[in-house]
Amino acid sequence: MPSRRDTAVVTGGSDGLGYAIAEALAARGADLILVGRDPHKLDRARDTLLKHGTAVHAVPADLAGPGAAAAVGEAVRARTDRVDTLVNNVGAAHFAPIEDTTPDMIDAMLHLNVKVPLLLSRALLAELRRARGSIINISSYWARKMTAGRPSAAYSATRGAINSLTMALANELGADGVRVNALAPGAVHTPTYQHSYLGPMTPQQRAAHDSGVQTAYPLGRLGAPRDVAEAAAYLAGARWTTGTVLTVDGGLTVR
Repeated sequence: MPSRRDTAVVTGGSDGLGYAIAEALAARGADLILVGRDPHKLDRARDTLLKHGTAVHAVPADLAGPGAAAAVGEAVRARTDRVDTLVNNVGAAHFAPIEDTTPDMIDAMLHLNVKVPLLLSRALLAELRRARGSIINISSYWARKMTAGRPSAAYSATRGAINSLTMALANELGADGVRVNALAPGAVHTPTYQHSYLGPMTPQQRAAHDSGVQTAYPLGRLGAPRDVAEAAAYLAGARWTTGTVLTVDGGLTVR
């Protein structure tokens, strides 16, 4: 009888960083359960990822909604009785001076960046324990390094919180064989980064941006989604690594 393949649940798995992580896990033989808001994007991602020869399931869900994490847990259980890897990738980012940071902005980031990873880990805990599986949280360099001209108090607070949550859960769940780690990427050239940040720039601003990247990053470039995806695949299989916040940032935070 062939051995059972691992199952990976990836939130925000239909595009960008989540899609790249899902693809890296599928390339290593994992069946996938993709969670995302847009059913059409999920279907496109599913169709593309099937090329790796593993099963790919789509769970449309807006994790910003009340009760969504519990509903996703039920949807995952309808498809599998064990979860080898849970990637808590979905998140929100609002950069504004503190006087312009509204309670709604703070609540949205706390919910998606901290509460949802905790609730989804809780919802799938029995399946993770059964598999002696792995939780991978997505954090950010913004927990450790600030940038002039980009106020980040609320966002950085949520990324510091997910780092603390990662270490606390690693301590709590280690006896069950469940590993909990996080990735802290630098700036990654995803479609969202292109559309929301680079796209509105003038040619002069873009030239200044590119020059700044050369100065800020010892490796001289922004990250690509594949750079972070390969680190996630490593953590998924690193059997004696837990409680780690792995920096994947081209050296940004050493300067």
